Amino acid sequence: VDDSLSARRALAQVIKDAGFDVRTAKDGLEAISIIEKKKPDILLVDMEMPRMNGMELTSHVRGFDNTKDIPVIMVTSRSTDKHRKQAKEAGVDVYVTKPFSEDDLLDHVHELLN
Repeated sequence: VDDSLSARRALAQVIKDAGFDVRTAKDGLEAISIIEKKKPDILLVDMEMPRMNGMELTSHVRGFDNTKDIPVIMVTSRSTDKHRKQAKEAGVDVYVTKPFSEDDLLDHVHELLN
């Protein structure tokens, strides 16, 4: 889930290349409509997006019994302790800053799914 088309495509390609089925969304509201149709195994979300940001999306997902256990990886350019703390409070499982190592990201994905 990322409002930047290029970032969304790049992240989706990394995950697809690792053998996963991928659905993308441009913001949290679009993600919610996708999640309601088919619950994902994991969410990769940007922090800052229009309409509904990654923190709001994570809080929303954590608020429902059927989605509260979906692992969330936040992929963002924000690297301050303040932002990390806010993400943790929202329920983010792993916080990754851009630019990121594809191998590290995939390690996090595999750890959270196992």
